[in-house]
Amino acid sequence: MAESRTRISMKDVRASVKRMQSEGEKLVTRIRRDARAFATRSRRETVSSLLSDARKLQTDLRKRAEKALEELEARRARILATLEERAGAVVETVVKTLNVATQNELADLRKRVTELERRLDTLSKERAA
Repeated sequence: MAESRTRISMKDVRASVKRMQSEGEKLVTRIRRDARAFATRSRRETVSSLLSDARKLQTDLRKRAEKALEELEARRARILATLEERAGAVVETVVKTLNVATQNELADLRKRVTELERRLDTLSKERAA
């Protein structure tokens, strides 16, 4: 069996490393700028900002929890429907192997018995006359 391996050229590797270095430098610059801005804020602004972020996080977490509960409920309903379907199929199979009459068969038998009773009544009236 021949293994398929993708080879990356040194040129591609160098370009990738250069991009990573460039993106890393941008990120470090942003972090420094944000750290300076954060350090220069007053304590009151910082606490206010943290509280605001905490409220946003709380709202976001609540929404995610509600969505997860909805998804779980939908999943539960699908699983329950599948389970009921499979249980019905198993019961149907068991009933067939027990050789028990179905509702349709019983209804047909009732019709036949009713018809026979009617015919017997008719015959007994004819003999009596």
